[in-house]
Amino acid sequence: MRGLPDLRGITHLCHPPVLGAAQQTSSRILDMTGLKGTVTKPGPLRLHCDDYEPEGRVVQMRHNWSVYDLPFEELEKGYAHLRTALTEDGWRIVSDGPDTSKAKTPTMVADAPGGDHSAEIRLMDNRKDEDPTSVLAVTVVSRCFQETPGASPAP
Repeated sequence: MRGLPDLRGITHLCHPPVLGAAQQTSSRILDMTGLKGTVTKPGPLRLHCDDYEPEGRVVQMRHNWSVYDLPFEELEKGYAHLRTALTEDGWRIVSDGPDTSKAKTPTMVADAPGGDHSAEIRLMDNRKDEDPTSVLAVTVVSRCFQETPGASPAP
């Protein structure tokens, strides 16, 4: 993902299961926003990390989700609250400001304590669009890890 740190150089064995950790990280971020809107349902995906041997055994988890069905002003407050809550929870905010798009979407990238996850948070103001549903979009990405031999792969 553009804007997130390159995590491919960091590997570890799959202990504890990274799938559950990605879900927990996402849940924690949602709690930090304080928002009570509708949350998209898809869970984390297992993706291969490039440039590693044996092929297919070095993977990362990626969890894209968003909160919507709230007034933009509430999403904006949740975004601001998240900035403070992440820092208080030990996260390191590595970038914070508008992206380079025409919309200048507010975007924050943060690294979790211990470096196991990074998150990109975007506050998408769609009030002037044909579909005026504004969104707080979050992508949580785990570091790359080598799956334990013989372990069943994550879905």
